[in-house]
Amino acid sequence: MLGVVLLAAGCTHVVRPHAAAGPVHGAARASHTWPSGEPITYNDIACGGDPSCSSGFTGSIPSALRRPLHLPALAHGHCPTTRARVVEPHVGPAEGPGPIYPVIGNPGGRSGVLTFAYPPPPGSLTAGTGFGDQKVLWIGAPRYRGPVLIRGGQLGGHNPVKFTTGTGILFPELQDPPQSQTGGSNGGWRNSASGTALRAPGCYAWQIDGTTFSYTVVFRAVQTR
Repeated sequence: MLGVVLLAAGCTHVVRPHAAAGPVHGAARASHTWPSGEPITYNDIACGGDPSCSSGFTGSIPSALRRPLHLPALAHGHCPTTRARVVEPHVGPAEGPGPIYPVIGNPGGRSGVLTFAYPPPPGSLTAGTGFGDQKVLWIGAPRYRGPVLIRGGQLGGHNPVKFTTGTGILFPELQDPPQSQTGGSNGGWRNSASGTALRAPGCYAWQIDGTTFSYTVVFRAVQTR
């Protein structure tokens, strides 16, 4: 497994320490959702929404990446999950065509299945939000060095997909800055970890957008509590 720190889905390296580290941890006990319609920057994602934090990242996702969500339909009532395969030898099986791949931290090892605890345990990052979450590792092939936007939704339903990045704030999307901002990476591969937060089991998809691609990765969410 690549050395990954759960701090932000938008980072491919450890965010530099800052004086506000204490308040960030405190924010995890007061979970809330990022305000609807409020702009999001690379820094917001990297700092978990802490306004006193500075990650060193500037700007936000180009508007051209905000393509409409085109989630697939259920296949005759069945969830058309994406098959996983090994694309980087130091990481477990990854989902989708790439160049940006989710690696689901599924203890059962089932391809295309994301398990999440619901209701979320007391003291967890999503306690009190109505969402349970599961850690997901995101890796990116060296052939693509541009920005990435990740969003999601339910197939055949209206439940949203939210994201956690190390604090109690639920984001409606993930943003990963271009590698010109993030510096070095592990063997040319970008990597970051975040949580995908859901409030109901079902069939879902992430839509992954870059400057030269847009595709979906379908997964089935299973509630464990």
